[in-house]
Amino acid sequence: MMKKHALRLAAIGLTSCLAWGLSASAALAAGWTLTDLGTLGGASSAANGLNNAGQVVGYAEAADGTPYPAIWTGGVATALSARPGRALAVSPTGVAAGNVMDAAGLRLDATLLSGGGALDLGTFGGSFSTVAAVNDLGQVVGYARTADERDHAFLATASGMRDLGTYGGLYSYAYGINQAGLVVGSAYDATGTSRCFLTTGQGLVDPGTLGGRFCHAMAVNDAGQVTGASTNGAGLGHAFVFDSRGMVDLGTLGGTSSVGYAINRHGQVAGSARTPAGLLHAFLHDGTRMIDLGTLGGTTSTALGINAAGQVVGHATLANGSRQPFLYSNGVMLNVNTLVPGLTNVDATRLFLNDAGQLAGTGTIGGKQRAFLLTPMP
Repeated sequence: MMKKHALRLAAIGLTSCLAWGLSASAALAAGWTLTDLGTLGGASSAANGLNNAGQVVGYAEAADGTPYPAIWTGGVATALSARPGRALAVSPTGVAAGNVMDAAGLRLDATLLSGGGALDLGTFGGSFSTVAAVNDLGQVVGYARTADERDHAFLATASGMRDLGTYGGLYSYAYGINQAGLVVGSAYDATGTSRCFLTTGQGLVDPGTLGGRFCHAMAVNDAGQVTGASTNGAGLGHAFVFDSRGMVDLGTLGGTSSVGYAINRHGQVAGSARTPAGLLHAFLHDGTRMIDLGTLGGTTSTALGINAAGQVVGHATLANGSRQPFLYSNGVMLNVNTLVPGLTNVDATRLFLNDAGQLAGTGTIGGKQRAFLLTPMP
């Protein structure tokens, strides 16, 4: 069920090159190998994560159309559970986690999908739980419903699920965990205000704000640097990096607001920010300045991922307003739907990038929805 197509790109990214005032040759030099990751005997598959080893996780359909959580290693699919579901996260060494149907077939539960089988992590008495991230230690984070149907952040291992609690409010959400087990997310206080938190499971630590009340932590790297968004003294939400320097305001692109969605091991941040005209544009903050990544000819863009080389992925609009997946590399924004023949309809909101420059996602290949892997050619 696996197909590969290798080619040199003859013409890509001309619109982006002109918009940035760059020579077309800078965008035309790259080539890609497209791998159709196939299925478990059915028609469709989808990707939900990618690690630096090139392993992809997601779901793949069996011959009867049932979707099972899957991991692709070397392009070969392996089912991670005998029950339906999907893998949502993968660690650097291939530890996977996701959402899988419980034994009664009544709900989707957060599930650790490595270490000898699928381990249902359950809920806090509510209707479901969901996974955000997993590390090599098999620590899983996300959020789960309580008996009164409130969302609470959790940290789970094979030993069970721990409720990380709140700041006195009703809700909390965990979004990231690093290799040392540092969890980041947001929790509400008694006034209904969202605050950032850091924790290793022993109580929530509030890193503060940029001078306002609101804070939302989205991602953490292995150095313990955190990014997200916080309000300043004027009540405007700005992207930040929190580290040994404290809470550092990354500013905007000349407009009112910004948010950081991803951070690499160098502390570089990718996200979105308002321009002076109030438009939302993807940005890369290289540690010194915020760079406007532009669009694909339309008005808006958002960056959702960044690798160690400073390459960025996200989505951007064309002149006709349609939203497309992009890869930003070497100063050029490229439409992933035009990178290789045979790959179309790539999900613009679920595109994944690793430090080797590989891209994983879900698109149409041969008329079928398929998980794919794009590998840059030397």
